[in-house]
Amino acid sequence: MRFEVLGPVRVTPGPGVPPVCGAVRVGLLALLLARANAPVPAESLLDALWDCDGPADLQRLQLTVHRLRRALGDPGRLVFDAGSYLLRVRPGELDAQLFDDALRRASESDDPRRRAALLRSATELWRGEPFQGLDLGPLAPQTGRLAERRNVAIEQLYAAELECGRHETAVADLAGLVCLHPLRERLHVLLMTALDRCGRRADALAAYRSARCTLVGELGLEPGPELREVEQRILAGDR
Repeated sequence: MRFEVLGPVRVTPGPGVPPVCGAVRVGLLALLLARANAPVPAESLLDALWDCDGPADLQRLQLTVHRLRRALGDPGRLVFDAGSYLLRVRPGELDAQLFDDALRRASESDDPRRRAALLRSATELWRGEPFQGLDLGPLAPQTGRLAERRNVAIEQLYAAELECGRHETAVADLAGLVCLHPLRERLHVLLMTALDRCGRRADALAAYRSARCTLVGELGLEPGPELREVEQRILAGDR
């Protein structure tokens, strides 16, 4: 079975079992996957899904759980104990866990080629925004954490690509990422470095001026030390 939360939430059950559908069932699945293998109090599920906790609503939750169990094709996956529900997820089944595992292994490697391969495989797990299309309060912390981890992973990926000498192929990607995330100084640093290593010193310095204009205009802040240091190195001709 495969559970996916790095985009619209979905699950691929076993052969002959239809996918989980229905807004409430998908929302329940997302809430349980956000705390996979950990108990989630029934009260918090009721509050997140319906903003209520009366007896009739508890019956509605129980019915939704029953339908989700049936949709998963394995009733033992979703258990109830001491007022909480727990969804059992095995190693290798949840894309968010695979993502975190790839990042961990990349951080432990001294080989930039292996780091780049691991980080690229991690970013390829994404299909959009985490828990996309679900507006449920308890998901917000996990959504924010995953989104930031993704941004850091992308920065680490292109840092590894530059270590491998792939600056020419990285320039276009980094230019696009800078447009998407203009306030992330690390992306500006990587773009300037890639341009300079391609022999495009004037373009690298122009990228610095653009980054500084954005940071001052949007945040009222001068570039940080890493960005200023890269500019000075480029001015000094030190690659």
